[in-house]
Amino acid sequence: MKRIPALLLALALLLMILPVSAEGNTMKFDKTVNLVFEGETLQTVLLREGAPAEGEVTYESSNQKAATVDGNGVVTGLTKGQSTITASVKTEKKTFRAQLTVTVARKATSVDVSTEKLPVFDPADELVAGLLQTRENAAENALPVIVLPVKKSIELKITVQPKDATNRKSVVTSDNADIAKIRNGKTITGVAPGEAIVTIASELNPEVSTQFRVLVVQPVSRISLSVPDDKKIVPVGEQITVTPAILPEDVSISGLVWSSADEKLATVDQNGVVTGLARGNARINVSAKDGSGVRASISIRVVQKAEQVTLDKEELTIDSGRNTALKATVLPKSTDDKSVIWSSSDESVATVNKNGRITAVALGDCEIICTSATNSEAVAKAVVHVQQPVTKIYFNETPTIYAGESGKVSWTTEPANASNPAVSLVSANPKALTVDEDGTIHGIAPGEAYVRARTLDGSNRQAQIKVKVLQHVTGVHMKRNTAYIDVKETSSVHALLEPDNASNKNVFFSVDDKNIATIKSKNNLVSITGVSKGNTVVHAVTEDGGFETSINVNIGDWDKALKFVSYRLTDDGTKCALRVKNNSNMTITRITAEIRMFDASPDADLAPIPINTKDGSHIVQLVWKKELRPGEETSLNQPWQFIDYKAPENMDITRGTIVLMSYQIENDWVKTIRERYRQSQEW
Repeated sequence: MKRIPALLLALALLLMILPVSAEGNTMKFDKTVNLVFEGETLQTVLLREGAPAEGEVTYESSNQKAATVDGNGVVTGLTKGQSTITASVKTEKKTFRAQLTVTVARKATSVDVSTEKLPVFDPADELVAGLLQTRENAAENALPVIVLPVKKSIELKITVQPKDATNRKSVVTSDNADIAKIRNGKTITGVAPGEAIVTIASELNPEVSTQFRVLVVQPVSRISLSVPDDKKIVPVGEQITVTPAILPEDVSISGLVWSSADEKLATVDQNGVVTGLARGNARINVSAKDGSGVRASISIRVVQKAEQVTLDKEELTIDSGRNTALKATVLPKSTDDKSVIWSSSDESVATVNKNGRITAVALGDCEIICTSATNSEAVAKAVVHVQQPVTKIYFNETPTIYAGESGKVSWTTEPANASNPAVSLVSANPKALTVDEDGTIHGIAPGEAYVRARTLDGSNRQAQIKVKVLQHVTGVHMKRNTAYIDVKETSSVHALLEPDNASNKNVFFSVDDKNIATIKSKNNLVSITGVSKGNTVVHAVTEDGGFETSINVNIGDWDKALKFVSYRLTDDGTKCALRVKNNSNMTITRITAEIRMFDASPDADLAPIPINTKDGSHIVQLVWKKELRPGEETSLNQPWQFIDYKAPENMDITRGTIVLMSYQIENDWVKTIRERYRQSQEW
């Protein structure tokens, strides 16, 4: 067997499936029958002649999701799309085939027309009801009415639903083109006065449609607006009526639509009544309802009338012969005309000028009246009292009181016929002194305070007086129980007053035995001088209150109570101890010495060495803080405490001196050793 070339084989197969018409054999579809809607059926038309007409036909759909076909060639549309229907007839010699592309279409479900910008009316609307014809078809009588002026056109905005319909085109028709004709498939033009039914239908399935009654009318050509007396002003909260004039007089529809360009300023109803809401210029617009597009407007000024007048004072007092001013406020703040009119209820008492300045004429009372110039109901009043003012005020005496006690101040005002001689009193220092309205003063604490008086009649006269508040002595005591004083030495002791801020510091001092000690005193300080060894008592009595106290005085040889025996200073100079003996018959509780250091190097010439960290000097204190009973000695094994001390860097070149300075007896008396009796040692 010979191999047939691949190209010839493919050609042979193609010829087998093509519709055959040669030699009288014909099999083909009528391709004009090729559209089926979703959910509907289509009977295909298959033409057969010759051999194809003998055999049994089988049908097949290439896209069974879109469409199916049964054995009789009936196609059922399932979903939007296309499917190729193949018909086959098998004979003894060959197989005959024919194909048809079937479109499964999705129907339009609605045709919508946007009426947002169309002059559409309900047929029962009184504006158009009298102009409509009564139709035999009741459904047509109920259709919405589009008003269209002669020679005017409107373009329809048409939407075919759903969005995925196979064909979303529409067809617009008029049942009377002599009244309303259609251009460009969506524009309606008014030809002559009358009425027509306009139908907007789906091109794919025309049974889906919507209709309007188109009323073609004689249009408005001009609108003019006017107001009474040509006063284009309306107060806030009030109304004014705008009157329209429409031309020509034989218009079919004379209805108007009113609107305000800014409803925050003014509103307008459909009768042209304008209501003012807020201050400003409001534009009122009107347009013809017949769809002619004719408009007009008028500017109305909304003004704010005065609603209230207030004064900065409701009552005031003026000195005779003086003047003052009232300030008026007109409310609300947005009031256009804020002018006011001033008047006086009694000009023999006080007058007022156009600016609100009041002049007091004579003693008495009257009312000053302020009225809005544009609203007589907006009124404010102030009561004016004309008085004789106080011209002078002074206090009569200067009192002195003690803390916890009371007194009184008095004063005089001039002239005697002053209308209001009353004054207010205040203490400039209430921590020391308070004052009542009647002049009673109360001492609170020692100190000074000015009591100040101010007139209440507005004359602003003032006076003041200084009051001293003293503190009584409540007790007295000595700072120490015993004074230890050397013969021929003088020491001072204070008698401490209670409280310490007592005003009278005077104290009377006396001594029991002038052969042992003598005294001199000033205020609460007494100087005691030792005369001979022994004991005596110095007494103190306060001048204020007679409170008493005393101090024991022990005259002895106290400069020699200590004996400096020896000392020990470490090589690095950081520690030092003194051996000191208590030669007295008293217990000593504290001993103070001084250590002084100098530079002994050849070129230094014994210059002071700074060892005091506080003041940078070459002197610091050494302190013993333990008890030292009579006859006892301090130990060199117990270092003394340095105060503010820094050891020199090189102790080898230092020279120094240690000096006993003072001591304390039984935690009470500090004895400073007189210089000529001070004991010292050097290294």
